Amino acid sequence: MSKKINVNVIGAGVIGLTTALILQRNGYQRASLYIKDERVHEYEKILWNEFWTLSENPKTGLMRVHIYDFIEKRPDLGSDIWFKDFVPEFRVIPLEELPSGVEYGVSYITVSLNVPKYLQWLLDQFIANGSKRKKIHLSHINESFFADNEIDVVVNCTGVNARTFSGVMDNTVFPSRGQTILVWAPHIKTVHILTNQDSFTFVVPRGGEVILGGTMEMNDYSSKNPDPKTAEDIIQRCVKLCPELTLDKNLQIIRHNVGRRPYRTNGIRIEVEIIKNSTNKDVIICHNYGHHSYGNAFKNIK
Repeated sequence: MSKKINVNVIGAGVIGLTTALILQRNGYQRASLYIKDERVHEYEKILWNEFWTLSENPKTGLMRVHIYDFIEKRPDLGSDIWFKDFVPEFRVIPLEELPSGVEYGVSYITVSLNVPKYLQWLLDQFIANGSKRKKIHLSHINESFFADNEIDVVVNCTGVNARTFSGVMDNTVFPSRGQTILVWAPHIKTVHILTNQDSFTFVVPRGGEVILGGTMEMNDYSSKNPDPKTAEDIIQRCVKLCPELTLDKNLQIIRHNVGRRPYRTNGIRIEVEIIKNSTNKDVIICHNYGHHSYGNAFKNIK
């Protein structure tokens, strides 16, 4: 790269940190960390391939696991299951092997992600390679480059905050409240998922700990405190799905979690716009939000 290009990335979640690290690895000399369609399939295949490679390194927080993915009512699959040809050991589970009341299921090898550990690994890699992290409050997207006329590109990875971030103010972005429970159950080695019309239940191991979930409460701005009734419902659903959780003793609960996932009515926004800085220089603003897929960080670089 003949010309040095200076980049600011706004947001330090999975998408923001991953985007910053990939920019760095693709030769940008200064980087500061400030829908069901074919496009999404492409992103998710990139996601899976990258996670598979990273799972060889235990420091990343990724581990390879077997997954049993059940759907209560047999879905209309269209032409085929799009990912069956690249995940290892894919098979459709015979009807006689399915849990009671379940009409469809598949199993395969995938990757489980310990998000806090993965984020720390990304940040450590980013800083070790010579870039900077800045903890500041931005009230407007222009503040990410107006104070520094050398900035050429700003990548907007603000997630659910894109709804209220001045200069973006995207009212198609909204939060989905999710409640989970972290338990200690090192004997659980496989992922179990059950989807039906009313709930989404999952048991996901991550190195001795296991995440139990969950909920998906769209456009929910209610309390960040865990709801006890919801927690009890999650435990009951998860134990029914994976009876091995309790074996001969009670669950060892580590903590209850509540988070808000960013969703966007119009789907993922990966879009470029040009804004003039204080010296009338063009600054590229690349919006990269409305999703939770690692693969979109790669698409953003392209």
